[in-house]
Amino acid sequence: MKKQHLYFLLAFLLPTLIVLWWWGLFRAATIEVAERGPYRYAYLEAEGPYSKLAAKQQEVGAELRKQGITAGKSFTLIFDDPRTTKAGERHARTGYLIDAAATPAPPLAVETIPARQVVVAQVRAHPLIAYGKVYGALINFSQQQGTELKMPTVEIYSASVLSVEMLLEAKP
Repeated sequence: MKKQHLYFLLAFLLPTLIVLWWWGLFRAATIEVAERGPYRYAYLEAEGPYSKLAAKQQEVGAELRKQGITAGKSFTLIFDDPRTTKAGERHARTGYLIDAAATPAPPLAVETIPARQVVVAQVRAHPLIAYGKVYGALINFSQQQGTELKMPTVEIYSASVLSVEMLLEAKP
């Protein structure tokens, strides 16, 4: 029976653990307070479940390519906390960071977020794992500070690293 356990470990458990390690399951999100921005981004408005944001972001990427504009890092502005807002009532803007000289045409919109002090949660992981880790870290940080998760948040995903920025609460 011991030989069967060894085969199980080698054939199933070990490869599964290696894949989960590769995807970032065992990495913790880091938290820092930093100045971030400014960001200039091209986007489309999105309503509904956040799980559909990737498709909307692909629309933005296709439109940028069609217009001959180079897309930078993926960018999403999340307006509603999914813990308190029904899936059909959630709002976001999703797209890509763009160069200051780029001039996207409709249907794309362009916005700039100025430099500001934020709490940044960051982790290198597969998106299926990363979002839970960074938002969990932001929620823990907020609770330690005696506050709540503050929306909107800025999500930037590049090279398998997800950074989520939350405005820093001003001290009275």
